[in-house]
Amino acid sequence: MGKCLHLDRRVVLLAVLLAGMTLAVFAPVVSFQFINVDDGVYVAANDHVQQGLSWHNAAWALTALEAANWHPVTWLSHMLDVTLFGRNPGGHHATSLVIHALNVILLFLCLRRLTGALWKSALVAALFAVHPLALESVAWIAERKNVLSTLFLLLTLWTYTGYARKPGLLRYLLVAFFFALGLMSKPMLVTLPFALLLLDYWPLGRLGFARKSTNVVDGTAVFFRRCTEKLPLLLLAAGSAILTLKAQALDTEIKVVPWPSRLANALLSYATYLWQMLWPAKLAIFYPYRDRSIFSTAVLASLASICLITALAVWQIKKRPYLAVGWFWYLGTLVPVVGLVHVGDIAHADRYTYVPLVGVFVAIVWGAAELSSRIPTLRYPLLTGAGLAVVALASATARDISYWHDGIRVSEHALAVTGPNCLMERALGEAYYNQGRIDAALEHLTRSLQIHPTDTALFEIGTINLQQKKFDEAEFYYRQALRYPGEARTSAQIHNNLAVLEMQQGSLADAEKDFQESVALDPSSARHRVAFGWLLAKQGRYEEAIVQYEEAVKTAPDALAYFSLGSALEEQRKFQQAADAYRKTLALAPGFQQAQLRLKAITGNR
Repeated sequence: MGKCLHLDRRVVLLAVLLAGMTLAVFAPVVSFQFINVDDGVYVAANDHVQQGLSWHNAAWALTALEAANWHPVTWLSHMLDVTLFGRNPGGHHATSLVIHALNVILLFLCLRRLTGALWKSALVAALFAVHPLALESVAWIAERKNVLSTLFLLLTLWTYTGYARKPGLLRYLLVAFFFALGLMSKPMLVTLPFALLLLDYWPLGRLGFARKSTNVVDGTAVFFRRCTEKLPLLLLAAGSAILTLKAQALDTEIKVVPWPSRLANALLSYATYLWQMLWPAKLAIFYPYRDRSIFSTAVLASLASICLITALAVWQIKKRPYLAVGWFWYLGTLVPVVGLVHVGDIAHADRYTYVPLVGVFVAIVWGAAELSSRIPTLRYPLLTGAGLAVVALASATARDISYWHDGIRVSEHALAVTGPNCLMERALGEAYYNQGRIDAALEHLTRSLQIHPTDTALFEIGTINLQQKKFDEAEFYYRQALRYPGEARTSAQIHNNLAVLEMQQGSLADAEKDFQESVALDPSSARHRVAFGWLLAKQGRYEEAIVQYEEAVKTAPDALAYFSLGSALEEQRKFQQAADAYRKTLALAPGFQQAQLRLKAITGNR
């Protein structure tokens, strides 16, 4: 009993040390800002998220196919942060960091539970904790989905281990529950049922042909039972995949890229991630996609490396099963994001390695441990090397973390790493614009157009001109932007701004057409509906305006939308309904003086 207690104390102590190391290395993120790459989509400029947790917003989260994904749990986590911390980015960063620290502890505990190995499990968790490739997932608020889905993945592994050792319906339902939450955080987890089958081989030893005493027939039967066991999980994964493809198609994220080019990029990505794992230098938020021939030297070298490692893993599968399990974990968990389905204009991304590299870490650590047991003289050099590796990786992460402080730093660093880069030039222009540095913003937005014209860059230049009251220039850029169709949301915003411009110029009929286009392209935008309502109200078409305002408050209850609704209702002499709308306005914005005056006037008249 004393020995068990001693072991438990060691587990607790190591877990605390791992968490402390993680928090210490990543602590600076709590002082970082939102960046203008996707943080607006997820938090800073998202109407639903900015209102915090509510039943209305929870219902939206469950049905929304926003940001090219269906991930309601991720939306709910961001809403909870807004409820707790408001618009302070430090709180949002702190949540992501805490989740990463929990992931480190859970990975250690899961490996410990699966294998019984204490120190090897701790070393894998340490490598996972401080590797610079994890920085993007932790420091980028928009990547909350990555750390959150991994939390549920690890809880799935924990519960699956319990189920594998003592099967039961309740235990299986718990596995399915955590897996479903993981998919609802990020659909990258769709390959997890296959990864569980790997764990059935090693270390769980649940596959029949993994046992020397089992004959071929019995071994095959056991294998098929294990596969059948995963069918409910595969159905969950299939549902998530279908919703994700639908969301990406709606957001025009899926790009038509020739199959040979996609395969070449996938092969290069597998090799690139391994190199970055060994030498994590010159990392960036965005690596632009560049067409590659499948017969190029780099692609053929990557293919040869993958084949060689695969052959080695299969050759050693009986003696050293951890090599095959670790390697195929890496290959398999990367499949959804390796580029076979080409999404966006990205070649590869650091965040995609967050889960896959765990397999490689396991293979390396278990291999080094076996080597040290076979050659005792190597034990201390290997231990020293392991310690130095953790320190070196932590130092590299501490070195790179400052690049994530704000949008300007992250964009400038990406440009320094990748060279000419359309997206990062545009992001840098946006960041300068947000700081009021208009000339610098225009310079970088123009560079972005010179590299590759996009609707977003043209729209942003048009918006700068609109705010500078250069109406002809603004209209020119907006019209040009519509020639490069991109995301539906961006096209909707372009039509909305064109309509505002046309209203200012008195072209109300043209403005109405553009507002209709805007609402059709992005029916969930409360702001566009309110603006359209203003146009209709300006023409005395109050019934039509009320329809737009009511749709707006259904989508995202907002003080301005309720006030506009109240004003239109008051014009229709529907005073009771108008008063209710003004009360709702004041419930959301108690200091809204116009709403106070109108409510007082109505109730006074009554």
